[in-house]
Amino acid sequence: MKTALRLVLGLVLAFVVVMAALAAYLAFLFDPNDYRERLTELVKTQTGRTLAIKGDIGLSFFPWLGFTLGAVELGNAPGFSARPFVALDSAEARVKILPLLGGAIAIDTVSVQGLQLSLERLEDGRSNWTDLGGDKTAAPDGPGHAGSGAGKGATALAVGGIDIQNAAIRWDDAQAGRSDTLSEVMLRTGEIAPGQPFDFDAGASFALTDPAARGRATLAGRATLDLASKRYQVDDLRAALKASGAGLPGGAIDALLTATLRADLAAGTASLGALSLTANTLQLTGALEATALNAAPAFTGRLAVAEFNPREAMQAAGVAAPATANPQRLTRAALSAALSGTPARIALNDLVASLDESTIKGRVEVADLASKALRFDLAVDALNVDSYLPPPAKGGAGGSGAAGSGAAPVLDLRGNDVAGQVNVGTLVVSGLTMRDVDARLTLSGGRLVLASKAGLYSGRLDGTASVVGRGAAPAIGFVGGVNDVQIGPLLRDLTGKAEKLTGRARVDANVNGTGLDPDALKRSLAGTVKLKVADGAVKGVNVARFFREAEARLTGKSLPTDAGAEQTDFSDLSASLNIVGGVVRNNDLSLRSPLLRVGGEGSANLVSERIDYLVKASLVGTLTGQGGKSLDQVRELTIPVRVKGTFSAPSYALDTEALLAGSVKQRLEEEKAALKEKVTEAREKAKASLKDELKKGLGGLFK
Repeated sequence: MKTALRLVLGLVLAFVVVMAALAAYLAFLFDPNDYRERLTELVKTQTGRTLAIKGDIGLSFFPWLGFTLGAVELGNAPGFSARPFVALDSAEARVKILPLLGGAIAIDTVSVQGLQLSLERLEDGRSNWTDLGGDKTAAPDGPGHAGSGAGKGATALAVGGIDIQNAAIRWDDAQAGRSDTLSEVMLRTGEIAPGQPFDFDAGASFALTDPAARGRATLAGRATLDLASKRYQVDDLRAALKASGAGLPGGAIDALLTATLRADLAAGTASLGALSLTANTLQLTGALEATALNAAPAFTGRLAVAEFNPREAMQAAGVAAPATANPQRLTRAALSAALSGTPARIALNDLVASLDESTIKGRVEVADLASKALRFDLAVDALNVDSYLPPPAKGGAGGSGAAGSGAAPVLDLRGNDVAGQVNVGTLVVSGLTMRDVDARLTLSGGRLVLASKAGLYSGRLDGTASVVGRGAAPAIGFVGGVNDVQIGPLLRDLTGKAEKLTGRARVDANVNGTGLDPDALKRSLAGTVKLKVADGAVKGVNVARFFREAEARLTGKSLPTDAGAEQTDFSDLSASLNIVGGVVRNNDLSLRSPLLRVGGEGSANLVSERIDYLVKASLVGTLTGQGGKSLDQVRELTIPVRVKGTFSAPSYALDTEALLAGSVKQRLEEEKAALKEKVTEAREKAKASLKDELKKGLGGLFK
């Protein structure tokens, strides 16, 4: 045993002596600088480029096999700029010889100073590095090749460190019309050994053409690399970016990322912990974990965006914040959610978000990233949509201004796949307040459908709106209505003016139209609307007053001053509306009360917003209760009231011509009836007289 040990030690000693002698021989008798010209000629012959070795070349052989190199330049390819393709001030690298015998690699600090690399591409697509490439055909990976089998490479790799200072890379692309540079590039690390942590620090200044930006990026942390077990770890990761330029949103960006990173590629797992990203006014925190990276990758985690001001964030991003009816909108927002997904899908679960005074909870999922299939289920406590709309135009409400201005707007919804529902506790839209809103939305094949149910002014809303957008003017429709709704408060909130109608209403509608422009939509509107109202009043018009006016005109008396309230009470009202080409027609108005029976017919133009309607009213009782007395002259007479004007300012007037015509007709009928009665009476008297005379004559005859 001792003999064998002595033999091994002797062989090792002999090897060391031989290597030391060889190193001494090469150091004293071999000078690599003697081969500069030959090396230059060889490069010229092989590449056609000029190699200029301006500094000394140094070699070491034992115990380190290494080299040192002074200033060197390699010329550019023919046809390109006069700048050197690559140049450096100095470089140094060494590797220990003895560890190589055991399959390990021990490298001293690798140092590169002043590296300058110029990459270019001409308009014809040629680049200045193509001529340096060798045979790119890779050897097959099979038995006997380096890529096959484990244990073929080094068992361990240790590097004393990397030190790259004052490097620069320039990229000129004439084909794309851009010129980008990286300058002051640096990379410094501590000693790198398997399983041992080391510090690293890197950075580069940049100037980009597209997007136009200048700035600096830095990266630092403490890393642990275990190549054999494929485990990697980075602690105290810190990445920073500061840049400015016209190509950046808002003209500038100041971002900082901190995190810890873990990866076990053998197990197929990775994690990103203690994540914190600050960019301008936004701050994101969270953590992520990935599994099954080698088979079916999936990830989970949590993300949170701290409260921020959306207006300030948009301004920082170079986006103009929209003007809103309430200027305090878009001033507070925050978000937190559980994140999960795969390469094919991503979802936000347990979502809690806030926007101004609204709180939003639920989940959002892109079920298929390839087709952008969106799914959602959200609940909102309260939302005032009107407060987020643009403020009213100064000088009054303006129209769309699009009529006749050019081609009609088109809407192409094809290619979108959306399905989900939103529940809102209190929703304000177009001045209307709805409660317990349940809205379900689907979008597929270019067809958007929104089915909604909600509590509405003591009643219920139940309707379905649809939009078909397939590259042409969209088709828009609505089917449904409201039931048992207090119509007065609804109209007051909808129009912002005093209501014209009160009572409990039921409205059933089936209407459709074409186009996005409001005027075009009105012109194309068609369908039916049925209205029923109970226990209400028509405000702004007093039908009883028209009866008094009618009697006054027929009798020549003056109109009493106590005309009563400007409204007409009723027990029930019904009407059906037929809409064609934006014109609404009604021929079956029916209003009933203990006093009145009212019918009507006419039309309203939705585009011009003008009315032409004739109301026909008749008395069936006395005017007691509405400030009047019994009106015998008009009790059986139909009173016509003409309604004209606009939607915002309708006018009501007694149709005197129709009234007189009706009165004359009524009197003629009355006189005709009276004359008929007199004729009948005379006829009966004549019959009786004739009968008496006959009796007398017959009596005399028999006598």
